[in-house]
Amino acid sequence: MKTLFRLRYDSHWGEELFLTGNIPELGKWNPNKAVAMEYVGPGIWSASVETLRATSNRQTNNASETLHATSLQTVEYKYFIRENDQIHWEDGPNRILPEGKDRTWDWFGLTERQTMHGVAVPLFSLRTENDFGIGEYADLPKLGDWCVANGMNIIQILPINDTTAHYDWRDSYPYNAISAFALNPIYLNIEQLNKNAFSPIDSRGNDMGEKAFKRTRTILNKEESVNYPKVLKAKWKHFQIAFEQQWDSLKETAEFQRFVKENEDWLHDYAQYCAERDGNGTEIHLFLQYHCDKQLREAVKALHDKGLLLKGDIPIGVNPAGVDVKSHPDLFNLNVQVGAPPDDFATEGQNWGFPSYNWEAMSKDGYAWWQRRLQVMARYFDAYRIDHILGFFRIWEIPKTAKSGLLGHFSPALPLSEEEIEGFGFHFVKSKHLKKGLDTLFIPAPNEKDKYIPRIELHKTKAYQALSEEQKQAIDGIYEDFYFHRHNDFWKQKALEKLPALINATKMIACGEDLGMIPACVPEVMQQLGIMSLEVQRMPKVFGHAFVHTEDLPENCVYTTGTHDMPTLRGWLAEDRVRTRQFLDSLDLDDRKVTTKTLKKIMEKHFDSPSKWNIYPLQDLLDLDEKNWSPNPADDQINVPADPKNKWCWRMKISVEELLG
Repeated sequence: MKTLFRLRYDSHWGEELFLTGNIPELGKWNPNKAVAMEYVGPGIWSASVETLRATSNRQTNNASETLHATSLQTVEYKYFIRENDQIHWEDGPNRILPEGKDRTWDWFGLTERQTMHGVAVPLFSLRTENDFGIGEYADLPKLGDWCVANGMNIIQILPINDTTAHYDWRDSYPYNAISAFALNPIYLNIEQLNKNAFSPIDSRGNDMGEKAFKRTRTILNKEESVNYPKVLKAKWKHFQIAFEQQWDSLKETAEFQRFVKENEDWLHDYAQYCAERDGNGTEIHLFLQYHCDKQLREAVKALHDKGLLLKGDIPIGVNPAGVDVKSHPDLFNLNVQVGAPPDDFATEGQNWGFPSYNWEAMSKDGYAWWQRRLQVMARYFDAYRIDHILGFFRIWEIPKTAKSGLLGHFSPALPLSEEEIEGFGFHFVKSKHLKKGLDTLFIPAPNEKDKYIPRIELHKTKAYQALSEEQKQAIDGIYEDFYFHRHNDFWKQKALEKLPALINATKMIACGEDLGMIPACVPEVMQQLGIMSLEVQRMPKVFGHAFVHTEDLPENCVYTTGTHDMPTLRGWLAEDRVRTRQFLDSLDLDDRKVTTKTLKKIMEKHFDSPSKWNIYPLQDLLDLDEKNWSPNPADDQINVPADPKNKWCWRMKISVEELLG
């Protein structure tokens, strides 16, 4: 039997919580053998202990024989805090099972593991009755009410950092932040920002009174999808009005000055960058960031009061022309761009256009930039998704001159010498196998003379097809070894140099997006560091399976029906591929049509999985009611990875208020 200990305690920076007691499973009162508590937020700590039994000695009729019996009647325990090697015990007498009562901290006394359920939705996709054509920080508590009504515990969103670089559709891409620290002002609620202080005429003579505001809001609210440039332009007019009305009084307040002081290591660089971009002063950008922080903190507090967690998303990349690169150019490799190798969703790979990280330079101060980035985000998030966690093992680097990801390579890597290539039985000839363009078998290794990298998907080239069967077998062996065996220990070492510093920087729960070409060392490192894996129903990690079998799921994972860059569940099933037919066959349905009955059956199976967290894209939940179906399910996909000009604009068809009924 497992007993789950849970307590509520708002810890301070550097504090760790432990549980110990009078039985071996709890460390027998030895602090060095105590059970570490895990922060599961908001303000809640948890520990699960196997087979709780108190051991007692019982004499038999034979005086020389002692039997050991077990009992649940005398289990005593206590909590303590460890901070900088100092131990602080809780006050009061020992707690006792099974009658553990609340004294210093709240005691929940659950006796079995509970799966937490949640919804994933981009913040920009939320629709409320009075929004400005886009979801806002202030809308999160409204979504929270719906989550509570439907027994969910978690809200997961896409990145919300500022992406404003061009004031057009390119800024809708949430993974291309101009700052890894600043929040996006587009999610500010105008009425909360300006508290009914609408002036009839602004300083430029424009009619921006309350009637004009409501008229604009009504027009934008009726938009079927998010018109990102139009919303951004309209909101900036009101940002300017609010700034002109409030700045002189706000800048003198202790609250504002404290915000600036706490964020001076990144805030002034960000404000200067924006001022140069817009041709104005820095003050309005300080003003907007203060209000972003204020509105989001208030929204998060409201979620916590409802017992909900907020899970954020930390992008792997940054805008190559953004604040972070400009302020810390030594931390980035600007002569390359990064992306992802080809897969089923992007046959030419992905080119994100981000610079790669100079990990050697970052290591010199203990990865302080990454630690600080996470510490700032920990003000708002209880958990976070590490976007493309594989990038901390190795990243897909692409030449600056290339558009697709086909000629990329993993970095760092251990390239092959001519002798090694020949050792596999492949007759390597430079002029023949190093052709320009895509019809090549090997790529010269950057910065390493006479070393080579097998081209990704070389099997699809004409050069490969022209080989003899013997030579094909030889190069198949090279390819298999290079991409799936050669680097395991090397990449494991690289990840363990970086990830512990990041994971230990905050109390946020770390969840890794570990999809794609997964080296064998990745699950091992994630398990070692306690990072939750991502398991997608249609992307099994067990060889030979067409979809995830719930019995294969690890407990410490986030299990989902899909992600933002995949078709919705309904869209995937409608594609009528072999895998979808096999999946439907496994459900024991009367027919194979995509109906709400089919979707509900899938959700039931998903709901009963053994994963720690089950998270469902909002579109998949809405599709459980046929009245919410879009005519074309492809319209409900957030983004298409293969489309570099994708507009991130999906918006709920009905409002959160309508969902609440």
